[in-house]
Amino acid sequence: MKILVNSFAILIAAAIGLGVGFLLRGKPKHEEFIVAKSESQTIPQRLSALRRQAVPRIDDSPLTTKLARDLSMSSGVTRWLYWLEALDKAQPADFPRLVRLAQTNDTALRFVTARWVEIAPRHMFDTIVAAHKNPQGLPVDQLANTLFSEWPKRDPDAAIAALNESGEVGMGRHWRFDVAYGMVDKDIERSLKLMSEWSTDIGFGTSGLRAVAKWAEADPRHAAEFLMAHPQTGHVGRGIIEEIGKVWGKTDPAAALDFIGNRSDTLARTLGEAALKQWSERDLNEAANWLASADSFTRNRMSAAFVEVWGKQDPTSALSWCEENLSGLSLNSAVAGVVKGTAAKDLMSAAALVASMEPSSARAEAAAGIARKMFPDSLSAKTATPEAIAWLTQLDPASSRRVTDQVCWSWAGSDAKSMAAFLSTADPDAISPFAYNIAARELARKGPSAALEWASQLPTEKAFVAGGEVFAEWRSFQPEAAMKWLGALPKNDSRREPFFRQAIQNLAHHPQAAEQLAAMAATERAAALPILESMNLPTDRRARLLEAANAK
Repeated sequence: MKILVNSFAILIAAAIGLGVGFLLRGKPKHEEFIVAKSESQTIPQRLSALRRQAVPRIDDSPLTTKLARDLSMSSGVTRWLYWLEALDKAQPADFPRLVRLAQTNDTALRFVTARWVEIAPRHMFDTIVAAHKNPQGLPVDQLANTLFSEWPKRDPDAAIAALNESGEVGMGRHWRFDVAYGMVDKDIERSLKLMSEWSTDIGFGTSGLRAVAKWAEADPRHAAEFLMAHPQTGHVGRGIIEEIGKVWGKTDPAAALDFIGNRSDTLARTLGEAALKQWSERDLNEAANWLASADSFTRNRMSAAFVEVWGKQDPTSALSWCEENLSGLSLNSAVAGVVKGTAAKDLMSAAALVASMEPSSARAEAAAGIARKMFPDSLSAKTATPEAIAWLTQLDPASSRRVTDQVCWSWAGSDAKSMAAFLSTADPDAISPFAYNIAARELARKGPSAALEWASQLPTEKAFVAGGEVFAEWRSFQPEAAMKWLGALPKNDSRREPFFRQAIQNLAHHPQAAEQLAAMAATERAAALPILESMNLPTDRRARLLEAANAK
């Protein structure tokens, strides 16, 4: 009974407290006064506090103040009616506080930002720019996303003018892309012109490429000429010109190839390759006849695109044609194209095709292309298949070096154990010089003792290199254990000096190198000093490290 009485009393007290709090919260800000109650304040301090409190606070948005009070006293549909009424009456200056009030309610925030864009987009833009470095509670990114997706549709001239005036303030580069890309369906030429002027190469999605295709269908030559006059940067430009080439290749590929003529720039080549691929897929013989009659410059430049399609149908014949008609870099590129086309249909057939080739730089490049598909990605956590490793062992030394150079990072990251086993038995002349170091670092992270044992079984020169990397990596995350192991080696052990040297050389590039050097024992710092002196380091870093190594 006593517990119930006490609980009831607590509830009554809580209700009274909430009621008082509610009444106080409901007062407008200019009527709020805080009474100084601290008995520890002196009389001058109290008078000063009272003078400060007597100055009324300026309410920068009475509309928002009223809305907050109305919302606190309502629920359900009534709250939304208050929101709608406030948004209908809101002036530009009200919106920053309305946004802050709405932040805990996603639906309300969408209503507020949509209304702000509708009645005062330039005011919203200026507010976002001013708030970018100091948001003061405003969700700047969300506001910018809404503004730059809607404003260009309503008033593109105003949006463009605002961005040109503001320069690179805030996220200007991304905002510019949003504005330019937002116009791609309505006015694609203006969109592409802006992207060229603003050098925006952030991305060009599927919907944008569909708009490019539709535009190019009407007049592919005009589309190509326009893009050449307003080139896009990076992968965005290549993607757009490739889409134009595909469209033109479906209707008049010969005209597309004649258009690029002897132009050697990347955009022209991408256009021609896309058109020729479309032609080859539709009529391989017709495309072959055109290529055979072309001048040597065009034939060498366009062959890779042609044989990539041919390789899907008859890789052996395509490869023979490449070897008979091409040479140098053109041959390498074309052979890689054949293998790419074959791999798109059957990876193991493409691998067998490369294995059957005579040793050459073309074979090495083709093998690198196959290896990228055969060996696991470092993020996949998959293991290298026995078939992939067996294929690698069949290659000539030059091709094997090219492959291991291409895949050593991803292979070690996903399956260091199988890579280490392969390196243990492989001819060092057939291995990329980086492969041993990369495998050593990955193995060291998993188990330093086992990694050192593996390194010791390699040929002498590679044993020192790989072992030094293992020790240096081990020392980076377990310095005491690593140095204790090194100190326990016999004085005449040939590993002592090269392993320590490798550890110091790696440490010199670490962000906290000076601090770690200063924490070493005096004997270790003395041994590190000549190693640091012999290294080619930036002047300021070199000075800091030498100072740390010389510390008493």
